[in-house]
Amino acid sequence: SMSLPRPVHWPEAALSFLMLGGKDYFRGDASADAYVEGARGRVPRGNGTTAILFVNEMQHMPQAGLLRVVLPLMLEALLSWKSCGRPPLEEFRLVVAAVQAGGWSGRLMYTKRAGEWAVDVAFGATGVSRHIMQDEPRVPADG
Repeated sequence: SMSLPRPVHWPEAALSFLMLGGKDYFRGDASADAYVEGARGRVPRGNGTTAILFVNEMQHMPQAGLLRVVLPLMLEALLSWKSCGRPPLEEFRLVVAAVQAGGWSGRLMYTKRAGEWAVDVAFGATGVSRHIMQDEPRVPADG
């Protein structure tokens, strides 16, 4: 993954929804998994309001059709997260459904609370790996 000349400060209180591309030149020679884990590893343990949408087919700059579909839904998710203080599960479902319907594949990751990531939701032509549910199994932030 991309190495930066100096550490990047990521505020613990930041509300973030990142979209990463599988064909992004920032990925370099890293595998898709290593690239995603590098991004996830930069999220501070004290942050509980980060989501990452990884789209296998996306370039560095999102293709217009992808951005047109997903950006409004990502913004709605962030606004909901800010107002309700918990992961916006319904909005996440809509994001996954929209990218999948557009023929894209990848995975959605998000923090359930500070230091705790939900189980990844993979999506693609064959469906989704699991449904986003209210009571999800816990996954430690570093695993």
